[in-house]
Amino acid sequence: MTTPVYPVLPNPVLYASVTDLINVLAGTDGGTGTPATLSQAQLILALTSASNRVSVYFGSIQDDSNASATPPSIFHDLTLDLAAFFAWRTYLKGKAIPSDHPAYLAYQNAQQMLNDARDGVLRLDPAAAGGVNSEIGEVINLIPRIFTHQDSNTRIDPLTGALTSDDPFGWSPHAAGLGLDNGGATYQG
Repeated sequence: MTTPVYPVLPNPVLYASVTDLINVLAGTDGGTGTPATLSQAQLILALTSASNRVSVYFGSIQDDSNASATPPSIFHDLTLDLAAFFAWRTYLKGKAIPSDHPAYLAYQNAQQMLNDARDGVLRLDPAAAGGVNSEIGEVINLIPRIFTHQDSNTRIDPLTGALTSDDPFGWSPHAAGLGLDNGGATYQG
């Protein structure tokens, strides 16, 4: 039987380090009896899986190679919360993780934040305080385009540059058939 050969993937973008993950997993007893004792390869797999999920929910990979692609600081926290859960899953060798386990609770919280980011409820890359005007908004106009600038009865006065009232080209009470030219009734609304 031959061992399958898998392609070597390029270095993944990790939003947290192995050292940070070990510190999260170790607790106060130096890591005895925790996933902190997993191999570096196993911890990198947990970080890779967590980082990939954060990138998918955010919609792009943020890798510091480009100034505009600097990952928001929350990526680090979310990655550690997800990776800690994945490390515990590996450490327990597929056994159930109790629903009140701290790693499971942190995983659920991180997953809810990612779901909220995907659904537009919260942003993973908030603007700095006072930077609200720098955020880009999107106008969603669900009203059909039934009116144009020509319907407003206004124009820019070329002499003053100010907005002034105007009549649509060729419109007059006489041409509109309001009966002003033949003595008919005129609406005085």
